[in-house]
Amino acid sequence: MIPGEQKIIFLNSYLPRTGHNFASEVIRVFTGHKILIHNKSETRLSKMLEAYFKIYKESIFHKSDRDFFNKLFIEGLRNRILKESSNEYSMIKDTTLIGTDYLPIVFPDDIHLILIRDPKNVYNSLIKGMKLGRPSLKNTVKKLGNKTGVYPWYYSRKLSKQVINELPDLNQHFIIQYEDLVTQNEELLRKFQALFKTHKSLEQIKREISDIRVINSSFFEEVKAKNIWDPQPTTEEYDPVNRKGNSWVIRKGIELGSKKLRSRLNYI
Repeated sequence: MIPGEQKIIFLNSYLPRTGHNFASEVIRVFTGHKILIHNKSETRLSKMLEAYFKIYKESIFHKSDRDFFNKLFIEGLRNRILKESSNEYSMIKDTTLIGTDYLPIVFPDDIHLILIRDPKNVYNSLIKGMKLGRPSLKNTVKKLGNKTGVYPWYYSRKLSKQVINELPDLNQHFIIQYEDLVTQNEELLRKFQALFKTHKSLEQIKREISDIRVINSSFFEEVKAKNIWDPQPTTEEYDPVNRKGNSWVIRKGIELGSKKLRSRLNYI
């Protein structure tokens, strides 16, 4: 396939546990894309671009020098990426928003998606996935903090500040809410139909989304998986929109600590 006929789908989310594996599978229903480099990969391309342009702006001043470096690192980059796949659509996904504003500049003819999810569910999942069983002073402090809700509040507040500092201008990107994917929001599905020019009916799309197996969930026990990477069909116990699995105290600490980020992402 000629590289100009191919498209790269860039899927970035703000943290792990935002559901980017599930989002990728939903988008695959429309595109049949290949994920570069492998299904579970998180390709730090946007972060690399952030570092490149920081050096470019701060340390390279002459036009001839800038042209030279662009020839080395930027020009032809898209063609080199597309040599890794013969599919019409290829996907590069990552769990960071760092450098995402550079992606449309370097790849103006491709598709740029940002996935968001309610932070209180992301942090609930992250905390539940922590391995605090190993004996150490740090883990002991965290376990005591979990019982009082102080650690979940501190953890959520600290991460929220980090994410807010990394947020791009969301008005300049195609934003996907994870919850809309799970609930099969028809407005979003129709936008995908138009974006990817699929001929599948809405009914067929919904059936295929319903058949997606859950991948890499810290709540793997709820989907009867032996480990977090086992794809499994969902069960009635599995509710990714209203995450529980932690005590009320932990969930309350998370809710308070994530308030600013939830507001910025329009969840409250």
